[in-house]
Amino acid sequence: MKRFRIYAFAAAAATVGAIGTICARGEMRLIDPEYDFGIMRELDGEQTGYAHLVNDGPDTTYIRSVRPSCGCTGAFFYSDPVAPGDTTVVSFTYNPAGRPGNFTKTVKVYVGDSDERHIIRLHGRVVGSPQTLSRNYPIECGRLRLSERLVELRDVKPSTGRHAFIRMVNQSMDTVTPQWQSDSKDLSLDVTPTRLAPGEMATFGIFLNSGADAGGSVEYVIPFKANADSAYTDIVIRANILPRDSVARAE
Repeated sequence: MKRFRIYAFAAAAATVGAIGTICARGEMRLIDPEYDFGIMRELDGEQTGYAHLVNDGPDTTYIRSVRPSCGCTGAFFYSDPVAPGDTTVVSFTYNPAGRPGNFTKTVKVYVGDSDERHIIRLHGRVVGSPQTLSRNYPIECGRLRLSERLVELRDVKPSTGRHAFIRMVNQSMDTVTPQWQSDSKDLSLDVTPTRLAPGEMATFGIFLNSGADAGGSVEYVIPFKANADSAYTDIVIRANILPRDSVARAE
């Protein structure tokens, strides 16, 4: 049984014995059009999945080639003739190295001498290694990693608002529910989504309502943590509220 491995957009020259004599009018049916790798850790390396095709047609046929959608995905297939009623297998791998977060890929399967084509859709989520995540999320906060812990809103006009965002990712294999402490009436804070599955990313939204009459520098310290059983990490928010008279003169 001959097996071929294809990477990226490399073409397959799959020829088998008397394959040229096959009346390749079979009608392949893809039994597994989608494959979910689920949650994988970057440190665990390549993961493999499988899809099955059955020949529902009246004639023997074969898989001519397979084409993954990118270089991070490899694919394998058997080029042997597939008789009516028989099944064959396409296997594929995903390399999570340096690719944290959700992914969606495809593997195209070309059948016989016709234009018949099937698409296998692959998806999953990668929990990145600390080394990979530290590039975009340098701040460790228990099971979470944050993009930053100091937010500089700079000059803010009085009685207006200013938004800012901190990105975060769940670096653990557990679901987490971020929590924080703030009793300031000037701040509106929220995390979207409110619960992070393993490897999932979220945004900590910050809105400052500068309603103070007098201008000046303000600083807010927000204790933030990944879960109820985690230690707090302080997030600092700074702004300079412009005096009302300076704004009026500028206008």
